[in-house]
Amino acid sequence: MAPLKDIGLAEYTLERLPRLAELRRLAFSRKPEICIERARYVTKYLKYRDDPKDSPELRQAKKVSHFLRRKRPCFPDRNLLAGTTTSKPLGAPLFPEFFALALWPELETVSTRQKNPQILSSEDAHELNQLIFPFWMDRSVLEVAKTRFENPACLKLFESLVFFIAGKAGCISHCVPTYVPMLEKGLSGLIAEAAARETEAAKAAGGENAPTVQFYRAIQIALQGIIEYATHLAEEADHLAGVSDDPELKREYAEMAAVCRQVPAQPARTFREAVNAIWICQVGIHAENINMAMSPGRLDQVLYPYYRRDMDAGRLDIAGAVELIGCLWLKLADNVIMVPEASEEMFGGAGTVPAVTLGGVDRDGEDAVNDLTYILLRVTELLKVRDPNVNARYDYEKNPQAYRDRVSAVILNTRAVPAFFNDAANIKALCGQGETLAHARDYAVIGCVELASSGRDYPASSSIMLNLSAAMEMALYGGRRPITGATQIGPVTPSGAAVTSFAAFWEAFKQQLDWLIDQAVQTNEMLGAVHQEMMPSPLLSAFFEGPLQSGRDLIRGGAIYNSSGATHIGFADTVDSLNAIESAVFMDQRVSFTDLVKAIENDFGGADGEKLRQYLKNRTPKFGTEHPIARKNAQNLIGHLFHTYQSRTNYRGGRYRPAYWTMTNHAGLGGISGAMPNGRKAGELFASGITPVSGAAPALTACLNAVAELGGKQVPGCWALNIKYTPEKDLLAMRQRFAQTIEAYFRSGGQQVQFNIMDYAMLQDAKRHPENYPELMVRVSGYSAYFKDLNDLMKDELITRTQYGLTDGRAVPFDGQD
Repeated sequence: MAPLKDIGLAEYTLERLPRLAELRRLAFSRKPEICIERARYVTKYLKYRDDPKDSPELRQAKKVSHFLRRKRPCFPDRNLLAGTTTSKPLGAPLFPEFFALALWPELETVSTRQKNPQILSSEDAHELNQLIFPFWMDRSVLEVAKTRFENPACLKLFESLVFFIAGKAGCISHCVPTYVPMLEKGLSGLIAEAAARETEAAKAAGGENAPTVQFYRAIQIALQGIIEYATHLAEEADHLAGVSDDPELKREYAEMAAVCRQVPAQPARTFREAVNAIWICQVGIHAENINMAMSPGRLDQVLYPYYRRDMDAGRLDIAGAVELIGCLWLKLADNVIMVPEASEEMFGGAGTVPAVTLGGVDRDGEDAVNDLTYILLRVTELLKVRDPNVNARYDYEKNPQAYRDRVSAVILNTRAVPAFFNDAANIKALCGQGETLAHARDYAVIGCVELASSGRDYPASSSIMLNLSAAMEMALYGGRRPITGATQIGPVTPSGAAVTSFAAFWEAFKQQLDWLIDQAVQTNEMLGAVHQEMMPSPLLSAFFEGPLQSGRDLIRGGAIYNSSGATHIGFADTVDSLNAIESAVFMDQRVSFTDLVKAIENDFGGADGEKLRQYLKNRTPKFGTEHPIARKNAQNLIGHLFHTYQSRTNYRGGRYRPAYWTMTNHAGLGGISGAMPNGRKAGELFASGITPVSGAAPALTACLNAVAELGGKQVPGCWALNIKYTPEKDLLAMRQRFAQTIEAYFRSGGQQVQFNIMDYAMLQDAKRHPENYPELMVRVSGYSAYFKDLNDLMKDELITRTQYGLTDGRAVPFDGQD
């Protein structure tokens, strides 16, 4: 069949696709509701049916299967795909194994709170209060870890939340399963393979109770749970077809019933069956793993054989493919995370960030862009929804410029998505982690920006979120932080007059930073050990290369690659603080180190303090410029973090990978952190991801080059670089400059970049009048959010981000800046 005549697919509009238009309208009109279905059934199972003599994998599989067999089949709208994440049209599922109990004090207020309310019925609130939450008081991952390890200092440090966040207390999830074997063999084929391996393992181990034997049995039980859920979907669809008086609706339900009888139990035969099979398995995975950054991966590659076959056979047309992918996009967005009010400042407005990856090269290093790539791009452009988090890989040697330009056009039209990823730099980074070239070429994006070889790497990419400003403050105050009072937190290092050179301060900073990393790693290892006994993933393991072959669950190192991710908050502010100390104190001698610390402690109060702050803010070297001091300190910090993390081995035998993305934590942590040597006052927001501090990088090219030179081998977890551009009337001319700028940045080594195409005035107006911008989507730090849902701190951070004009490449002055 001939390739697409118009890769922009301009003729396919929401006006011509009324189903998608209506589903999109419903998606924006729905209010999130808390769903207790999973919490109810896993609690009942553990109370009345659990057998402690089973292996952890077998206990988990039986628990998950118990829920899936009882999960209610729901058809809340005219979506062509069967299956829902929760029992609500837009649901927030509860995972009591993690932080669900944080909702306990809010059971009566969560439905009516001012910011981002989540509806909870009085009946469900009563059940949580009386029957579910009491059972879990001492059974969550964090509580079990505190008991098992006698509440060590590192866990106490984590619970303060101002030093680092340990992701495993709330989830692992963040990964990219592979759905290819399921589509080719069906779950029944995977079950048969696990059964055969169970028989072999039992013979080799001399009994049925060997851990490997129980692991293979656990996979079968878990996957059978998904099959039974699909069977119930088919039965419900049949019932709805039988009672419907609408011939069209009757036909749709009958077709969905037929699809669910085939997949995912049996191999997918058509494009529709393949799409629905992936979705039902995604739902199944969320019965076991919390709904955070569970990413479907390279869907244009996975689904293309089914698309091509149906197109060639005349069973599918472009409109039908667009409609099915649109249905999948809106299904991926049918759930949100439960966010207690106390966490709004850190995580408010975030979706669940299931990442979809498009384009790039294939395992042989050749152009992987295909017709389905452009269909997925068109759906992204039409729907403009925050989830899934769509990402476009680009290889400037192999991918056509027409693809680069089309992705650019979609970004300009949506104002925010997708993000761009550089194949050359990212493949190099993954090869540096010991991945084969073929596996590295088959990388996909997880959640915000993290990288993983599809279905081979179980990276736990949000294991650590480290606050770099904490290490900076500890170096300034000899191991203390003002926010925690006079308590000695870190090692005692020189302070005040004892700091006689920048080299001495750099050593003190590294000592505090390394100590903090050790605490975070120790916490992650403890929580990992608890996950191994309490939260293994036999169901998810079936969708990875490695576990079936090795007989080990993902949580026990069964994947081919087993890294742990550590991301960092406050990178640019920390680099600029190092720059300020080196230049203002030790080179130019504008202020003594002792007086600088006093001014910081006083939040630059008084006339002299403000004069010093203005000097530090405006006259010292800044990350994002070509100043040699700024470039040196950024490179030194990146290098030190890389080597420090890489020297640690995690509980699954893999290495720690540093990254630079921040979600909304740069706003939340900035709001509670003290003043810094770069002139930042207490409570001001940190810069996001690896983005320079707002207003610090006046020239676009220098900014992009300063970031790009850090990329490649030393940032294997990738980064989030946020760039804001002034919108232009001539979109065609803007697109050309836009695309060329990205290409130049990638050829300089940049790994990733994402955009907001909006100006200061628009965002200020959106903050004042949210009712006029109900669908305004913005890029935060690796993911998208609706501006109206963000807290005020995060809104202010987006407003004040440096805005560049593409025509002159200069920063646009912000009237509100001092």
